[in-house]
Amino acid sequence: MGAFNEQIQNTINTNTKMIVLNYPNNPTGKILPEKLQDQIIEIAKKNNLYVLSDEIYSEYVKSNWKSVLSYNYEKSIVTQSFSKSHAMTGFRIGYAIADRKIIEKMAKLEALCLTNVSEPIQYIAMKALEADTSNNNKTVQDRLNILIQKANEMNLDIVVPDGAMYIFARVNKEGFDGVQFANSTLEKGLAVAPGEGFGNYKNFIRISACQDEKTLIEGMNILKNIMSEDQ
Repeated sequence: MGAFNEQIQNTINTNTKMIVLNYPNNPTGKILPEKLQDQIIEIAKKNNLYVLSDEIYSEYVKSNWKSVLSYNYEKSIVTQSFSKSHAMTGFRIGYAIADRKIIEKMAKLEALCLTNVSEPIQYIAMKALEADTSNNNKTVQDRLNILIQKANEMNLDIVVPDGAMYIFARVNKEGFDGVQFANSTLEKGLAVAPGEGFGNYKNFIRISACQDEKTLIEGMNILKNIMSEDQ
């Protein structure tokens, strides 16, 4: 971690204003080691940088993890989404947590860029903050366990996520193209996301756990049959 810490420090110059974090990560579902995250916050403080932390999958973390807010650093900004924590994907609403002065500046900019989310949806979202989401989290974890089990049975190369509603699988097959594969699976009733949608991951696919258990098992069986045909 020392080398990575040094790499971050060496990347900072007079134009650097912010460090952006995305943990639990999309698409891997992994989190940063606590010591490394501590070091990143210290680097931000030392260089007077903002820290923008996308923590929308934090509700699904099942291991030790700290929000950036826990550091009480006044230049921290955390973003959250009701789509993940409360399964409110169709409402298209999220929120940010930061120092009041930062929020006031963000509000001014937002007012010039976007129209607001409709007022009824805002009231629904505020009420949703009072809800106990533990049952939803358990449901997602149970579904994720099914994907992990099926992926292991198929010998897919995966890293078990620390906090996510999906798995990111590497297909160790020469010439594999995730985009072509994802398009071809649609014809057989299966939808997966190609890894290239998240970066230079041509031989990866992302498999979501956002269906009931019966559907997930059927989908993984379809994937198993497709993989067997391609061997």
